[in-house]
Amino acid sequence: MKSATARRILACHVDDPNGDIPPLMQSALKALANEPDLQADYDEQSRIDSSLRSAFKDAEVPQEALSLFASQVEAIPKPHFNPRDPAIISVIIGFVLLVFVLTWNFLGRPAAFPSDGLEVAEAILEVDESTIQPVTVSAEELDDWFVLKGFDGFRTPSFLLRERVDSAGLTEFENQPVAFVGLPALRAQLVVFAAAPLDIVIPDGEWRTAQVNHDFAAAMTRDGDICFLVLVRGTEGDAGRIVKNKSR
Repeated sequence: MKSATARRILACHVDDPNGDIPPLMQSALKALANEPDLQADYDEQSRIDSSLRSAFKDAEVPQEALSLFASQVEAIPKPHFNPRDPAIISVIIGFVLLVFVLTWNFLGRPAAFPSDGLEVAEAILEVDESTIQPVTVSAEELDDWFVLKGFDGFRTPSFLLRERVDSAGLTEFENQPVAFVGLPALRAQLVVFAAAPLDIVIPDGEWRTAQVNHDFAAAMTRDGDICFLVLVRGTEGDAGRIVKNKSR
């Protein structure tokens, strides 16, 4: 997650020790590890939230105020249900919209490209060239090459086993190893990493595509505990065609 985005999310967050941390907030908290200034601002905000909780935790509401509120509530006339009442209609419309949004959130979002996958793709595009090495082994032999480099569990999707490989490398994302290889004929890179430490929600074998930036697009799938990401120079349509045509 970008620093500016994380800062906006953290600025609107109120620390609640008794509540669950939303997924978006969890992603923002990950950004603190590499942003000392942002970490300092967040620590100060958390200190203020804690002080306010301590100050008002034992505060008592005067009995006079409670009595006043109770009398005001009792004075409110009891409403009669009228289905033609504009307020009732507004509430019904709002409820329908809420159901629609929740349905989209829980059913539509899983079909989207995982945000952690986009961040992995961006990390590969920014990788230091010194980590890239020319290789002469075939795609089928890459698992042994990566074992020697300290990455155990590398696999190549079956539809890419016959592709020529010209380079390979190993980097890290969120302290997790990420392997990548160059596929010159496809103008693409195959990226392989473990799914479990990251927030990757994709059914096994189902490909998702996304435009990473103006020049690159990505296609991604999951095979058990391993994620395959094909990073292509081109459009999202180009990435989709590669995995669709090659995996037939």
